[in-house]
Amino acid sequence: MYEAAFISMNNDSLIVIGRLNYPSGSAPSNRVHLYCKALKEAKGFPFVINLHSTFTKPTTFNYLGRYEGVPFYYCQKTPMRENRFMQRNINKIKGLINSFIVIRRLCIKYNVKALFFSTSVFNEVIFFIFLKIMKIPIIKECNEAPLFIRRENKAVAIHHFFLQLKLKMYGEIIVISDSLNKYYSAIFPMNNIYQIPILVDMERFSTLQKTMAEEKKVIAYIGYMGGNKDGLDNLIEAMAIINKKVNNAQLDLVGSAPGKDMLHLKSRIDSLRLNDVIFFLGSKKPEEIPPILANADLLVLARPNNSQAKAGFPTKLGEYLASAKPVVITKTGEIPKYLVDNQSAYLAEPDDINGFAEKVLYALEDENAVKIGAAGYEIANKNFNYRLYGKVLIEIIRKKNHSKV
Repeated sequence: MYEAAFISMNNDSLIVIGRLNYPSGSAPSNRVHLYCKALKEAKGFPFVINLHSTFTKPTTFNYLGRYEGVPFYYCQKTPMRENRFMQRNINKIKGLINSFIVIRRLCIKYNVKALFFSTSVFNEVIFFIFLKIMKIPIIKECNEAPLFIRRENKAVAIHHFFLQLKLKMYGEIIVISDSLNKYYSAIFPMNNIYQIPILVDMERFSTLQKTMAEEKKVIAYIGYMGGNKDGLDNLIEAMAIINKKVNNAQLDLVGSAPGKDMLHLKSRIDSLRLNDVIFFLGSKKPEEIPPILANADLLVLARPNNSQAKAGFPTKLGEYLASAKPVVITKTGEIPKYLVDNQSAYLAEPDDINGFAEKVLYALEDENAVKIGAAGYEIANKNFNYRLYGKVLIEIIRKKNHSKV
């Protein structure tokens, strides 16, 4: 049954292993999907293994299926989360065994590499042992700074030592930014590090049309709102300043957050009396995002200046730019490498709430806003279009010093 997913395969095959909720997840699942589409269109063949079953509501897909031609498998043989604690953990063990069986069947006929993506250390160690026995090389996706750096933990030297031990499991790693490339180059062979930036499917946004005639100027944020990683607190504060100067702007927030974080955001909005200005639209399916972007006048991202922003690269920026809408964003991480203020986006200093508000106000009235949005689109198409990276993935899989023995 699994082999049917690999009909007409050549030897350039990649198994993506992780906690992904693919194909229905958010940013991690979307990045995996674009990896897989790029590889597939470059005549390679991917297979996605979801290690965890976390859905609490019925899904539109079964445990084994395809999404836009990409085969995927829930190794617990259901996408649904088991409520009973004991049975849930039994299912996890069965899932690991099922995934081993599938990988073994595939590597009998094909030359396979495995990509770890959003997995726990425990799962990585278990899979490392199995994949080592099967002589399957491992690639690791590193799209954020290590957790001990993001949390500014003490005993950095100890964490750094264990990270170096962990890196010995991998043949290659993929990083998303210059900062991460520089960091890992000091502790991992440089010729085995590949840099792939944020990815976007430009065709998803090629036919955007505004369908709603809004009385107000619509400012939109789309992304995960937990942990203040995207500066939602700063964005709300900036919106209070904007609201005092114009009365025809509203902010739509699209995405989810843990209950505690959501209560904090709503409380802040209430204290600033912005309930008629800021609206929560909730989580949306991937196909619902383009229409939201189409009906927005301005897209915003107020990332703060922290270790996560310095090393990372916000994946949502690709979709923002692909919509050809003007973007106001803070100058963190990789962003100034690609975008120029007042040419391809409106760039604000991070953590400068007044400055961010002024950029938004300027962009809402700027007669060149449409041209700036179009320039942002060209930047995305030349740098972040997923089709540009199919050959890179093929190169990683074919790397001779890590080929299957």
